[in-house]
Amino acid sequence: MSAQALLCIPDARLRSLFSLLLTDSDAQVTSCNDADELQRVLVTRFYDICAITHDVSADMGALIKSVRYLSPDTRILLIANKDDVEAIIPLFPMGISEVLLQPINPKKAITAIHKMIASQQTEPSAELLDENNPDQSGGAQSNSTHRTQHIVARSASMRAVVHQLWQARQESLGVILKGEPGSEFELVAREYQSMCGDPNGYLYVLGHNEVTSEGLATAASLDRLNDGIPRTFLIRDLELLAASNQGQLLDFLRLAKRRRDRDRPLRFVFTVAECDDQGRNLDLPFIEELLFVVPVVVKIPALRDRKPDIEPVARKILIDLTALYPEYRVRSFKSGVVEWLAGRLWRGNYEEFCSYLRQVIMECPSREITLAYLTTREAAFANRLGNGIPPPLTATTSMDTMVATVGPQAPAPKPVPAT
Repeated sequence: MSAQALLCIPDARLRSLFSLLLTDSDAQVTSCNDADELQRVLVTRFYDICAITHDVSADMGALIKSVRYLSPDTRILLIANKDDVEAIIPLFPMGISEVLLQPINPKKAITAIHKMIASQQTEPSAELLDENNPDQSGGAQSNSTHRTQHIVARSASMRAVVHQLWQARQESLGVILKGEPGSEFELVAREYQSMCGDPNGYLYVLGHNEVTSEGLATAASLDRLNDGIPRTFLIRDLELLAASNQGQLLDFLRLAKRRRDRDRPLRFVFTVAECDDQGRNLDLPFIEELLFVVPVVVKIPALRDRKPDIEPVARKILIDLTALYPEYRVRSFKSGVVEWLAGRLWRGNYEEFCSYLRQVIMECPSREITLAYLTTREAAFANRLGNGIPPPLTATTSMDTMVATVGPQAPAPKPVPAT
């Protein structure tokens, strides 16, 4: 498996040199322009090596800490001038793996690159191994070559989900994802798709009106005509699927299992909410029948039960949103804010957390979200409700869309008759 390298080198000539050296070392190279883009790219996927020049940021200490936080296993290669030696000495305890001084000696650069790649491939992942949980770490060692790209998996429960998805690759028809309403079903489905060899493709989402014998057969036929990697089909909210479509789906899956194509297998991901919005368990006899055909069930734990994942999820939302909309001013969280946000997690789960945090980021006028701002905002919102004033626009999101909805409106005033 080739190494992944990320370059943040503004100088074009120097960037071309390191890109050539890394490519010759059988590494896949990705380049970014500045420190903000570097952090945004690091959130999306794992990189074995991150090469940074000393002039890329005015505060190199903060940048090194951010890189180390976002990707603890990444080896950091710092490129500096000979005049910057005294400035880079305090950076070594922060986690720098190698330092190269300009002018660059290609032979020394190649030696440093090979050394970092070799150390990366021999050491286990810090994200996947848990010293306090030997059962989980033993299971995770089998998939230590896979680094999550779409989901945050720092907690032991989510690492168990990653392990189950990795094992489910060998199944013939796919997996069933179960969890509370608002769980990150689509992100987990994309992670499963990347494990199956298609990290950059899009899920083939089938609506309930397409879950018929003809619709499923057409989708499967179109996939076979494609010469690329087999698509992953996503069917959401099985608890809402009509009874007439349930039988057609079961018949299609039974037939597909009997006629299994080993060269181009069908892969389905089904999502089902195991309870309603009030927490009452749902009685779903159809799911029990489906288990005879698709026996692999992966339960997604609620975000409120995954405390180590909450802060990385919040940082990912912040980086993604400010990358799309640079006019938003927020760039960081004050200490204690993430703990306060974690206390808000209840039945809404992941989607509610994303919705609330996105709204706060859009409305906050300062560069940093503080506890004082959040408490003032909550008090103002409570006063509006107490005075009968309708609440402001709130953002409710699925995974890829944001829709503005309005709360209950106050009754319109009655017209005064003319005298």
